[in-house]
Amino acid sequence: MSELISPTAEDLKIVGHHLGRFSRVLSFLLLPPALVACLYSEFNLLPSFLLGFSLSLIICALLEHGCTTERDMELKHAIVVAALLWLMAPFFGSLPLWFSGHYGSFLNSFFESTSGFTGTGLTLTQRADLLPRSINFFRHLLQFVGDGIGIVVISLCILGRTQIGSFLLFKGEAREMGIRPSIVRTSRRIAGIAFTFLILGTLLFTLAGTWEGQKPSDAFFDGLNHSMTAYATGGFSTHSQNLLYYHSFLIEVVALILMILGSLNFNLHYAVLTGRRGEMLRDIEVRFFILSMLIGCLLVGSYLSHSFYPSTLTAFRKGFFHLVSAQTTTGFQTAPGSYIMYLWPVPVLLVLSALMIIGGSANSTSGGIKNLRVGILFKSLLLEIRKTFLPSSAVAGETYYHLGRNPITEVVIRGAAVVALSYLLLLGTGTLITASFGYPLGPSLFESASALANAGLSCGITSPSMPAALKLTYIFLMWAGRLEIIAIFVLFGFILLQLRKALR
Repeated sequence: MSELISPTAEDLKIVGHHLGRFSRVLSFLLLPPALVACLYSEFNLLPSFLLGFSLSLIICALLEHGCTTERDMELKHAIVVAALLWLMAPFFGSLPLWFSGHYGSFLNSFFESTSGFTGTGLTLTQRADLLPRSINFFRHLLQFVGDGIGIVVISLCILGRTQIGSFLLFKGEAREMGIRPSIVRTSRRIAGIAFTFLILGTLLFTLAGTWEGQKPSDAFFDGLNHSMTAYATGGFSTHSQNLLYYHSFLIEVVALILMILGSLNFNLHYAVLTGRRGEMLRDIEVRFFILSMLIGCLLVGSYLSHSFYPSTLTAFRKGFFHLVSAQTTTGFQTAPGSYIMYLWPVPVLLVLSALMIIGGSANSTSGGIKNLRVGILFKSLLLEIRKTFLPSSAVAGETYYHLGRNPITEVVIRGAAVVALSYLLLLGTGTLITASFGYPLGPSLFESASALANAGLSCGITSPSMPAALKLTYIFLMWAGRLEIIAIFVLFGFILLQLRKALR
């Protein structure tokens, strides 16, 4: 292991060069909102975006050309670059937010940008309705690019890098491969799927908003932004009340469709598009998602109907929407955070927290441990129980269906268990830190689960007034959750070994 991550000066050059190369693409994300600023005559915000763009390009150029090397990127470099890229991206995104003056401090701007790029959706924006449209568009664009398509996917589409390093970097970002053998073609396929659903979602949201009485221009702007964050399972909204602003069943249905589509494995999308529709219902991830939704809906709907909402229909409507929002790790809300913290029963918060930590499908826009891993652990548990009561000759090896029949091996179980245990350890740590600031234990667990799983549901703890230490804690949880934690451990090992060398 020490050979894998022990850094040399050449290793640092490789990391710096590729970090600058991939980050260069991110600089250009600051230009579309500048165009939106021109479109809506928000010319006072142009310097914020253009200055951020210029500084980002300079930093990338210094890294890329100042760390020139002939060596190829290896696994250890790929994982470290992936971890650092998810810090560099929020830093670039925070610059125009900070320069605009709408977030008060750099820490608030960095929090908002981290929440955007990681597809979390926790926000320090309390009056989103009053934000300039260019800033609002930029927030939603961060989620669509960061989580809906993926920073590395965008980079590969544009840079066209096909060496083994790209594959390893892609793995380091916690997405699995399998749609196409070529990395670049796979990346473009994912981007194509994302833009297809973006167009479809924008159309549906616009029609629904117009039907509910919005001006067509306002409905289109809201529809475009909500479509970006719904498919990206991000959860940012152009309104302070999130989707509660509309009080519209029709808009909730559109959001539910896009959230579920975004939480499904890209490979399943491709299978359906190529005529293999049977793959969908046979897949372990889809079956586990349906099962957890049914159980969760019965529990949450029952609790809400007996404790808060007088109408059973309203209770199940609110409950089901937040269940889907939780497990797809989107974060759209149709209930105020204060209701969730003070009026909803604690068991409801526990169920939603559990679903956020489980998350959606692997190789999707969702966060969390993932249905695939939890399903494998559940099946392996059943296998162990069968081994206890039946003779070994009567117990065949357990398998699971995920893009074909796969055996459940010790390696597969160990990999799923390590990620799950890492999530639970960080969840416990985040909960204790939050509770140490005086928040109740249930809401502390809920908010920490939301940050770690990149979900974005909030019971009201996340706000501009919360302690700076708690903001930093949630930033770390969002970052670690987006990289599925293991890459963070490798990065820390890389840094510690470098420090040990420097101190010798």
